[in-house]
Amino acid sequence: MNIRITHNWLLEYLDTDANPREIQKYLSLCGPSVEKVEPYGDDFAYDIEITSNRVDSASVMGIAREAAAILPRFGKKALFRHKKYREAELPVNNFTLAIEDKQKLSARIMAVIFDQVKIKDSPEYIRKRLAAVGVRSLNNLVDITNYVMIETGHPAHVFDFERVKTGKFIIRTAKTGEKLVTLDKKNFLLKGGEIVFDDGTGRIVDLPSIMGTENSVVTNKSQRVIFFIDNIDPVLVRRASMIHGIRTMAATYNEKSIDPEIAQTTFYRGIELFGELANPKSISRTIDVYPNPTKVKQLKIGLEFIHSRIGVRIPDKDIVSILRNLQFGTELKGDTLLVEPPSFRSRDMHIPEDVVEEIARIYGYHNLPSNLQQPVFVKQPKAEEKFLEYQSKIKWFLKHLGLNEIMNYSMISREAIEKVGLKIDDHLKIKNSISEEITYMRTHLGSSLIQNIKNNEGKRDLLKFFEIAKTYKPRESDLPLEEFKLGIATNSNFYDIKGISEALFRELNLPDYDYASSDNPLLDKKQQVKVTINGTKLGTLGTMVLKFRHLFGIKSNVCLAVFDFNNLIKYAKTVPNYKSINPYAVIKLDKTFQLTPNCAYKTIAKAANQSELLQRVDVVSVYQNKLTLRFYYASTKRNLTEDEAKKELSKIS
Repeated sequence: MNIRITHNWLLEYLDTDANPREIQKYLSLCGPSVEKVEPYGDDFAYDIEITSNRVDSASVMGIAREAAAILPRFGKKALFRHKKYREAELPVNNFTLAIEDKQKLSARIMAVIFDQVKIKDSPEYIRKRLAAVGVRSLNNLVDITNYVMIETGHPAHVFDFERVKTGKFIIRTAKTGEKLVTLDKKNFLLKGGEIVFDDGTGRIVDLPSIMGTENSVVTNKSQRVIFFIDNIDPVLVRRASMIHGIRTMAATYNEKSIDPEIAQTTFYRGIELFGELANPKSISRTIDVYPNPTKVKQLKIGLEFIHSRIGVRIPDKDIVSILRNLQFGTELKGDTLLVEPPSFRSRDMHIPEDVVEEIARIYGYHNLPSNLQQPVFVKQPKAEEKFLEYQSKIKWFLKHLGLNEIMNYSMISREAIEKVGLKIDDHLKIKNSISEEITYMRTHLGSSLIQNIKNNEGKRDLLKFFEIAKTYKPRESDLPLEEFKLGIATNSNFYDIKGISEALFRELNLPDYDYASSDNPLLDKKQQVKVTINGTKLGTLGTMVLKFRHLFGIKSNVCLAVFDFNNLIKYAKTVPNYKSINPYAVIKLDKTFQLTPNCAYKTIAKAANQSELLQRVDVVSVYQNKLTLRFYYASTKRNLTEDEAKKELSKIS
């Protein structure tokens, strides 16, 4: 995520003699990357990239903390200005807000009710700073929530107390089909599972941590308001935000697990600004629901451990100074450091290596010697090496046959599964999918390849695609079974895809493979076969049934072949078995057969192969259910006569 702050705003929390260009340079070397710094009126605006696990630095205060630790390493003065905010000195009113969280969806809730607030424009300095960071000024109440969010790093909200009506917030997950209207007047139908606030009557009054609703937002007539901070489940926040496409700044913060302790700083800073800018007549008692306060784990780290991991010996005093400037509680006892991270770093400081990483980055990766380690060759396991070798060989061969390689998502939609007649229950469903199009893990390559044909239909006459990818089959109480498959799809005909398959079998030097009847419901009963070797199934190929083509809206023919990749390479050979050249003449004879259910090519070939003199069989033509074959006869001991060859041929009826 990226944030924008201004230089003068930063100086409220940072005492430094560094200028904006120096801050940009030195922070980018050891901390958050300052991608841009540019003049903004009588100020400067920073555009800063924040790594996802460092949401604690995504604020004015966060950047000030980082700068206070980094700038002294470059000889610049830098001290973090600690500020303590307290409740405004106002008369206490009797208004209360009941909060119910039976599902334990929130880590912390803080709230206070102001009475007789004045709604007006914010002071010029707030409007300028918000404009500089890309936030539109609305009024003093809304601006305060945005201002404290950017300043402290925790979102805040304001509600009209009277419009909430019941004075109650029930925190719960939404039911499927519930509706709400956001404050920008957009209607949303909830999927179920989103966290919502309702007022105790079932009426939803907030989509917390993402966006407020139209029925509780403050208006120009609001006089009694709730200043509110929630710290709720980040996973459910992100899920709801992505499903509904509501990408607000608040959602971006909340989905990254903000420290609940920061909520208190934000809360009291907001109260201070409300007192200054909204002139309330009174304030309620503070509501603070914090069932499980953050616990920080103390780490013991040997100095030798730090030196060995970083690769250089950093003076002890520098290590202690770096950690204390990062606000880590640090005590050196002999050769051991006792380190207690601040609460806002408790989420990413779990093991000694995490602390070493912080020391190394502030010390400066650019200060570490750039010595390359001795390279080590790691030999691939034989099975993996064989897999990669044949994968490359098959890809190149199919490309030379004129096929185009496709790389599809491993996830497909419910519609794609139903279109090919598969069962939804046989597929793994992704819980936090960001789109209906990628919700289920595919168990078959067919639906994806068929969609490829559909997407490219009309762009050229002949379409031939292949894909080598995994399928995922659920297993009870275990991870899914992952199997590599080879899928081929064309818009030609059965003989073409069978020819491609057989050419591949020859290239892989597969031993005698056999065809058997198949009953794949996706394929035409009369134009599909199962390929086996020694009883092991290699795969199925055939022509797609017309009704399934219509479901995809495809006008042309579609043929599919799907093979088990591991079984293909199991029987594959790098070189074929040696067969000596026959020095004697070969006699070629043609014969035409009437094809019937009981007289198919497989039946004829099986009968022909009973002869020890038969060398091979070729298909000459197929016309009006008549099949013409060419038989090659030869002996390895002498020249055959034509009569002998005809006698062998006559045995095939």
